Amino acid sequence: MNREIRSYIRAEAIASAAFNFFITGMVVALIFHKADYVPTNLIDFGVDLFIVCMFIGVLTILFSRASLKRTKFRETQTGGGRLPRFISRLMRCAVLFGVLFGLVMFIAMFALIAPILFLFSITEIPFGIYIPVKCTFCALLASGATILELFSGVHKP
Repeated sequence: MNREIRSYIRAEAIASAAFNFFITGMVVALIFHKADYVPTNLIDFGVDLFIVCMFIGVLTILFSRASLKRTKFRETQTGGGRLPRFISRLMRCAVLFGVLFGLVMFIAMFALIAPILFLFSITEIPFGIYIPVKCTFCALLASGATILELFSGVHKP
């Protein structure tokens, strides 16, 4: 992959991270604006994580496909591994791919974070800690999703 495509993917990932950082912060502030503590029991955490993963999964694929079409980088690279080619084939149906990708992100993140919340009996987090953690988490998740989708989108299936 040449330098131009790498810098393009990096710029799109930074833009996606910044967008999700600020949008998530605003949404969380609107939802919990009067709360001192945010509930983080397994059910509340699971619902919140599911909504975030679906939101990021569907929106990033729609923006990534539009970006690839606008810049005419879509399916310009040959080679790559099995995963980029498989994802490139799945990207042809954007919304279905976004939902599938959101589910995979949800299952992976829930399997990593839920045991920690359960083992340490964390049922609520102060609002001042929750906002930066959630915003940073969503920014990293969105930038990773954008990198994967753009990297897969530039490869031929």
